[in-house]
Amino acid sequence: MEKNILICPLNWGLGHATRCVPIIKALTNQGHKVIIAADKGPLAFLQKAFPELEFIDLPGFEPVYSKSNTQVFKMMAAFPRALRAFRRDHKAVEAIVKSHNIDIVISDNRFGCWSKEVHSVYITHQIHIQVPRLWRWATPIINTFNNSYINKYDEVWIPDYEDDPSLAGKLSHPVKRSIKREYLGILSRFDIINQEVTEKSYKYMVILSGPEPQRTIFEDLVLKQAKDIKDKVLILRAKPESSELPKDIPENVKMFNHADDATFVKLVNSSENIICRGGYSSLMDLVRLGRSAYLVPTPGQTEQEYLARHLCKEGYFERCEQSDFQLEKVVTPEISMRERLRDNVSAVDDFIQIWTENLS
Repeated sequence: MEKNILICPLNWGLGHATRCVPIIKALTNQGHKVIIAADKGPLAFLQKAFPELEFIDLPGFEPVYSKSNTQVFKMMAAFPRALRAFRRDHKAVEAIVKSHNIDIVISDNRFGCWSKEVHSVYITHQIHIQVPRLWRWATPIINTFNNSYINKYDEVWIPDYEDDPSLAGKLSHPVKRSIKREYLGILSRFDIINQEVTEKSYKYMVILSGPEPQRTIFEDLVLKQAKDIKDKVLILRAKPESSELPKDIPENVKMFNHADDATFVKLVNSSENIICRGGYSSLMDLVRLGRSAYLVPTPGQTEQEYLARHLCKEGYFERCEQSDFQLEKVVTPEISMRERLRDNVSAVDDFIQIWTENLS
């Protein structure tokens, strides 16, 4: 039976939108009607990926990151505004459920996008929020708040493996028995596992992501250092809504605001070294493509900092702090992700089919 399904990705970078792609594909392939509620970059990205679908502009809460190495005080100052945004999201979603006869709501990390009227699903790999060392005493409070919103949903989908090897580590483990959950495995928009490219056209590929101003700070740092080397550098800016590029780009640098899936795969496989922030969706995409990377976490972004430490310790990736970053010294590990992390290209389709049938 065809269902009307509303999907609402968070707008903190593109990662929450990109990892919704395999879910959207699975739902539409099985004949369900998908409506996407998003804004800015995620909205632009998904409109390009699925031009045939219906879209609703749903403005979300946008954090303002600090230029310093800690985000704690910025987040604390923004907390009242965030709560208002969560309530606004919930009210908007309830209205959309009624006006569009929605049967299911799927929210990727948007706390307020749940409905009292229909089955609601929450997608997250962060069951346990990481807290800066000096604020560890607040960990129970923060995770109680996190779980209070997760518990408003009927179930949670976790893009990771329940057993080892786990990509998210303690972020996604363990889960309280009271929460109905499904581990989906690696959730990537790419169906292609690998594509052989004999020639490496670029010495360095830099994948930018995340909120401002840190996205632009890192971009400026890379451009400044690229001027002092002769090697070819490729920069993906993660700005699908933009058509303009920075001025005075060095001759050895090629920049794209956005690359479609086929182009992205080609660029990844034609690059010798890959550098990225370490956002979870970017890591899942690289794992699916069988590539490792050099991680430079957003300063003060505790999730990325933890993932960089965890995955470096496991031998999957290398890392450094943004303040220590030196482009010409980057070397990407050659370890194959596929040797230790299982591929599950078809698992999402199978899961979605069984899941929707059980809800009928």
